Amino acid sequence: MLGTAYEPIADAGPILLDAPVGSMAYDAWRHGTEIKDGLWLESDASMDDLQHILQRRLRIFTPEHRELWLRLGDARPLYQAWQREGQWPVGFWHRISRIWLHHEGTIFCAWQNEQPEKEGAPAELDLAAQMTLDWRLLEALAEQDDTAQEALL
Repeated sequence: MLGTAYEPIADAGPILLDAPVGSMAYDAWRHGTEIKDGLWLESDASMDDLQHILQRRLRIFTPEHRELWLRLGDARPLYQAWQREGQWPVGFWHRISRIWLHHEGTIFCAWQNEQPEKEGAPAELDLAAQMTLDWRLLEALAEQDDTAQEALL
């Protein structure tokens, strides 16, 4: 959202939109320039379920069990992780079959989840950090360029 008309609401956090293929929101993401740092999650989950699933993945652990907050609404850190061939733990992308990114005018499937039914952060533990990301993935997510903000806080 930085550098767009939506910058004033950027601090509100990631915005989750229902954007099925063919919808105006999907077409704006796919063909527009205003949402170029967004990502598209292919999922069979309802919007409410998806919101709760993603909330349970915002707090994660390092291999040394240090807790960090993960930013999932900005495609730039995810693109960097894809470039460095970062691997997500099984169960991280629960109910999400594919993660699509928009970069330099094209869209591509960055990750395909072979086991979307696997759940790595059960709802019983609410929003507590539950999953551990390896250092290779964490470093890729935190890598910064001239325009990227912090990927991890």
